Amino acid sequence: MRIGFKLALAFFGIAVMASCTIGFIAYERSKDALEQETFNKLTVVREMKGAQIEDFHQLVKDQVQSYAHNPMIVSATKAFRDGYRKVPNQLGITDSENDLLRKRLRAYYNKAYLPRMKQFGIATQELEEELPDETAAELLQQLYIVDNPNGVGEKHRYDNALDGSDYSNAHATYHPAIRNFLERFGYYDIFLVDDSTGRVLYTVYKEVDFCASLTSGPLKNSNIARAFEAVKNSPDKNAVQLVDYAPYRPSYNEPAAFIACPVYDVNERIGILIFQMPVERINAIMTSNQQWDKVGLGKTGETYIVGDDFKLRTQSRFFIEDSTGYFAMLGKTGTSDSIQQCIRTYQSAIGLQEVRTRGSQDALGGKTGTQLFPDYRGVNVLSAYRPLNIPGMHWALMSEIDESEAFAHVQRLRNYIITGFAVLLLFIAIASWFVSRKIVAPLRELTTDAQEIAKGNFSVEITHSSKDEIGVLAASFRKMQLSIRKLVGDLQESNHTLESKVIERTQEIHLQKEMVEEKNREMRDSINYALRLQHALMPPFTGVKELFTDAFIVFKPKDVISGDFFWMQQVDREVLIAVADCTGHGVPGALVSVVGANSLNRCIREFKLTQPAAILDKLTDLVIETFENERHEVSDGMDISLVKINLDTLEAEWAGANNGLWIIRTAGQGMEELRADKQPIGSYFARKAFTNHAMKLEKGDCIYLFSDGYSDQFGGPKGKKLKYKVFQELVASMHALPLEEQGHKLSTHFDDWRGELEQIDDVCVIGIKI
Repeated sequence: MRIGFKLALAFFGIAVMASCTIGFIAYERSKDALEQETFNKLTVVREMKGAQIEDFHQLVKDQVQSYAHNPMIVSATKAFRDGYRKVPNQLGITDSENDLLRKRLRAYYNKAYLPRMKQFGIATQELEEELPDETAAELLQQLYIVDNPNGVGEKHRYDNALDGSDYSNAHATYHPAIRNFLERFGYYDIFLVDDSTGRVLYTVYKEVDFCASLTSGPLKNSNIARAFEAVKNSPDKNAVQLVDYAPYRPSYNEPAAFIACPVYDVNERIGILIFQMPVERINAIMTSNQQWDKVGLGKTGETYIVGDDFKLRTQSRFFIEDSTGYFAMLGKTGTSDSIQQCIRTYQSAIGLQEVRTRGSQDALGGKTGTQLFPDYRGVNVLSAYRPLNIPGMHWALMSEIDESEAFAHVQRLRNYIITGFAVLLLFIAIASWFVSRKIVAPLRELTTDAQEIAKGNFSVEITHSSKDEIGVLAASFRKMQLSIRKLVGDLQESNHTLESKVIERTQEIHLQKEMVEEKNREMRDSINYALRLQHALMPPFTGVKELFTDAFIVFKPKDVISGDFFWMQQVDREVLIAVADCTGHGVPGALVSVVGANSLNRCIREFKLTQPAAILDKLTDLVIETFENERHEVSDGMDISLVKINLDTLEAEWAGANNGLWIIRTAGQGMEELRADKQPIGSYFARKAFTNHAMKLEKGDCIYLFSDGYSDQFGGPKGKKLKYKVFQELVASMHALPLEEQGHKLSTHFDDWRGELEQIDDVCVIGIKI
């Protein structure tokens, strides 16, 4: 490359670098300023919405306290309580009439309530457990639900059943006023509950929670029952208990929150007043009545609330504005099909959409701040977040806008800078060409002289004598003519010395290579010896085949040695078989497997244990004792599936730590799955005794024990996990084949699925036929 071109390129490069630096600084400063401005705006919206939500819940608290002290509510509670107790006698229903009414009530539940529960995918109990448990409750549900002339959702329009009872007279007196209060303030429902019995004496909307018990039956463990119990157990007349949103069975598992306050007649507590919270009011506040632009949130900004289960407590803007795109997003982010179906069914993401982001975790941890991170859609957002101060609720408020929208203005600035930079480049290129020509002319003359010297013509005359850098260069050439011969001699001597050093270094490197190869051989020998030790600890699979003629094992260590192992022990006519998955794999996993196998042998031989659950409990103690260290906390352990089979009676027992057991019955009843206790063998913060499962086997039944290595393997055309469900379906599809053939197909399927990808974990699967 000629020096003229180099100079022009240098001038051009310097100018370009200066321009790029200025443009970059301008862009970054603008971006930082815009980011800070956006965070400031989001913080303002966050604080405004936070104050509104906290004020709203304070208002609700004040309302429930005020309404509970209202003389009308005091009178209504007394009247409903007394009327409820008198209903059976006042109506004078004969036994035959009562039987008929019960049949009609059962028919209503069978035809109206339970089918809707199934429509929403909710597991139902036996009909007798869903029905009221008292005669008075049955009669009042008959009067105000079954015989109510209004349809579902309109039953609160019915004021009086006209049966002449004290309850219906009280209902005609108080129901219109309570209903008016509910409609005015937008509550879902209002309840009056007998504090001594936990009986719901009155509701506005007359769903199946009307006259239900909060201390027994389907609502015993509901959040309305928790609100009731908290207020009932408080001696404070003004006690208020707010409970978070949770699926509420009488409302077909739509999320519901409740706030409760005691009702006192002077100093005697006579009941509990409970409001079912209005989620629409909170949604209206958080979505600004779906007018996000007006509060400065643009096209992608939103504010929403996250509960302590990391689920939404208000609607997602993206679900409201574009439900099709929202569900496409759910599919991309890995949300399960069941959750997506629930959102479609209820047309709501509240209590269903998970928001486990850096911001939500910080806010629920008590922190207030601003950050840029991926939101629940996987899209980068600028977020301002903080915890909400609402007694009884552990909520976080998020105020966010997409990064692309927030930085749209600075992106336009970047485009302007690029355009201006392109024009500037043209002018810089022309100026660089002219300057380089001015400098290059005398250099060309010196270049010709230098070429002559390079040919050995040291007598060439160098005439350039200017006082600039080129003149200094010419003087240097002249000095070079005088010293060139001496320099050549010095170079020859240096070259000889360098060759000697190269030979010496080459010998050194060869010696080091031999040392490294020797160390590698030693390591391979050690690992192979560890493999022989591990095989010596595990029983030969031929022992299983001697007892069960049709059986297989798929054993694929990730490395040379494995953290998975299988174990068998026979005690008289009982055989114990286990598949264990130790912490880690390779050498660390193999070391833990040695501890596991030895500890299992001790459980049988030393402690004389044969029940699987007792063995796992003792195995846990032995593993913790082995790894106990005063200086370091060690959490090594294992997951295990352990089955015991009596070869004479075919009675079996099983217990599992995180790993389950599958049984395919001869009778063709499909696959039966026994689920393991969700705890490992080893240290665990919530340790409990293992569950022992007993079963009766038949000839031809197939049993499968396994670790998680098979289902966790990545592969297939998209490089995804095989998954537990697919593994289970694969085993079920081939259950009619001989087990040895099943094992071969499982092994081949695993290798085909993995393809060229790395095996991520050890694999152990055992199948036996009784």
